[in-house]
Parts: sequence; structure tokens; C-alpha cells
Amino acid sequence: MRVLKSFQQEDISDAVMAKFAMVAPVFEAILYSVAMDRVERLGGYENWTLRDLAREFREGDGDAGICFELAVHEAIGNRNNLIWPMASEVLEGFCGIPGGASSILFGPEKEGRIPILETVQNSLTDESLIYVGNRGRPPKLKRYIPEIFRAFHRSDVRESLPRSINGLWKADLFVGNPQVDKWVGTTVKVRPGALEGAEGLRIGIYPKANNRDVPRKDEKLNLIRLPLPYDSAFMELFYKSFFLVRAFLRSDAATPAQVDLPDAEDRYIVKELEARRGFPLLQVLDVIRGMSQYSLLDSEPISTLAPTASLSERDGLDDANWREPESESVSLSPAPLSE
Repeated sequence: MRVLKSFQQEDISDAVMAKFAMVAPVFEAILYSVAMDRVERLGGYENWTLRDLAREFREGDGDAGICFELAVHEAIGNRNNLIWPMASEVLEGFCGIPGGASSILFGPEKEGRIPILETVQNSLTDESLIYVGNRGRPPKLKRYIPEIFRAFHRSDVRESLPRSINGLWKADLFVGNPQVDKWVGTTVKVRPGALEGAEGLRIGIYPKANNRDVPRKDEKLNLIRLPLPYDSAFMELFYKSFFLVRAFLRSDAATPAQVDLPDAEDRYIVKELEARRGFPLLQVLDVIRGMSQYSLLDSEPISTLAPTASLSERDGLDDANWREPESESVSLSPAPLSE
């Protein structure tokens, strides 16, 4: 697992580098959505190239949703200025969690492709508590993580979980702040109408429906709504990057016809990708991230850090349960399975 300590240095200022930052998780999501038998037939993720992904990729209705989840996760973790300030304000204003938003990738359906279980377990301690927005003593989360994973496949396991978290298997992310050790279960949907509440979920992230759609408490769903705007904002960048990647893959990992990508900046990006179509894809993803706005973050690896997270239900913990934070704020993302 990679652990990076990151500090935002400046606002996003270059459209090309911003798209490179968004293109990387879109490619990663598409790669991890390919059926495992096809992945193994080509020797595992570490042997796949951009050309291989183009030949194996099959467009589906769920592609945008999977890509959106990873894009939101990575953008929050990297403090992308198009989402991080908004997520931080909602986290503090509605959930009482100060210090800025961070993200831990979740979602039991991703296990096997991405080491979700290992990442989450390593991010929790035996005393970790989860904030769910209800009164009463919250459960200790780490002991329930294996059951939450099984609950994704088995309804009888869901019934054995504490009522306050028996819907947590629907979470896509844990959003919170490691400095204060408070996190919330978060659902991410690419369609506003698909947003659903569940016991244990606290925040719902989705594309903004209209100008009246603002961050607020949804009493019906028992969720804090976090709509992401389109115009020159996060959703516009996401969809431009998403359609860029699909056009590139449909063209067999080559520069598409100009009618597919008329913008000069998009064509520059796909030409850079085409030049790397024969290289291992996981290496290309590292290069792409390096070609994004490198000065946006000042990151340094921490090789000895044992990440911890204390997740609480209410704004503050009882004195008996309070622990001083054991680490600086970190951005966690699973390393490729080849590492």
C-alpha cells in the first residue's frame, strides 16, 4: 500500500494537467472492471498495456459509475481544488469533522481487483468508531469489517450486524480526517436519481441536478447531500476526461478522428497516451499522474507509517475514548496488485 503525505501548494491552473489527473483514475477503473479471467489470460495486471486494454475493453452502462467513484476518491485524496474545499466544508458544517477531507476507498465489490480489505483494515485500529449521525454509543468498526464484506453477498449476514451499520456494505468511500480520527460512510453515484440511503451511510456524492441543488440534509434518505457542479467544475472535467478515454480506447489506443475529439488539449493528451500504448499500463498510469499538475501537491513517501483511524458517531469522543492522533493527515490509495 502506498502512503503519501500531501500538502496542497496552489490552485489548479492548467486544463491539460488537470485532465491528466482525472484520466489516470478513469483508466484505472476501466482496467479493474475487466473480468478476471481475461486479466489472467494476459498474465495479470502488471503485463497489460494500453493496447491490451483497448482490445479487451467492452463499453457498458456501469462504466461511468465505476470511473466516477475512483475519480472522486482520488480527487479528494489529492485535494483537487474542484472538490476538496466543498467536501471539507460539508464534512465540517454538517458532520462536525474539521481539518479538511481525506478519502479511504471502500466497496466490497472491488475486492480481488484492488486490495480494499487490506487497505481498510490497515487504516483502522481496534478502537476505531464510526460516525453515523445517530445518538447512542457507536460500534467499534474494525471487528465488523469482514462481516460487512460478506454482507455484500449475503442478506443473512446483514441482519447479524448492528442496526446502525447494517447498510454500510453499500459504502464506496470513508470520507473524514485522520488528524481528528473521524470518518463517515459515503455513497457515490453518477446519477442523482440513484442515490439511496442506508444504515451507516452519512454522505451522498453525485452530479448536481439543478441550480437549487445545494449541500443539505436529506431527511428522507437520512443523508447529507454533496452535489458536484458541472460548469467549469468537477463534473465537466470528469466527463470530458471519461469520454476522452473511451474515444482513445475505441480507436485501438490511437489518436481518434478529429470529429471525436476536436479540442486541441484533448488531442495533445491522446497523442501522449498513444506514444505509450505498448508500455505496461500500471507504469503508464504513474507517468500520467506525474504529467498532471505536479506542483499542485508537495508529496513525500512515508515508508514506516502505520496508518490509523478512529471513527466516531458524535462530534466528540468521551474523555475515556479520546486518543491523540498518531499521524499527520495522509492520503491512502491501494498500490497496484503487482507491487
